[in-house]
Amino acid sequence: MVGYASLFYLFNGQEDLAIVLGLWQLEIPMVQAIIIILSILLMITFIIYFIFKIIVYPRSFYSKYKTSREQKGLHFLRQTLVAITDGNTEEATKSHKQFKKYLGKDPLNKILQSQIKKSKELKIVNVEKGSD
Repeated sequence: MVGYASLFYLFNGQEDLAIVLGLWQLEIPMVQAIIIILSILLMITFIIYFIFKIIVYPRSFYSKYKTSREQKGLHFLRQTLVAITDGNTEEATKSHKQFKKYLGKDPLNKILQSQIKKSKELKIVNVEKGSD
């Protein structure tokens, strides 16, 4: 009831809003003043929203991209470890290259390189012993 009464008063009232700036004076109807103020507030809200989206969206996109690369790197890490365990040095080398592509600066990189190298050496030693 109060809302309806206030709207009825605003739309039927003959009052004007007077804005005085120095020697200048502007008189506009109260309803137009309220519509202008609400429109300005709405525009400010949209501008803040778009600025927020422009700043935050690229960060979230980069975060998703980085997480995706980490997941792919971890996948190739698992493949490399399985290949080393199986003694398949060729597959381990291929998977290790993919791991370096996605997570090249990871500390596990050097550990995997040494494990692949040891697996190759063990394979060579086992082949030499088998030929005796």
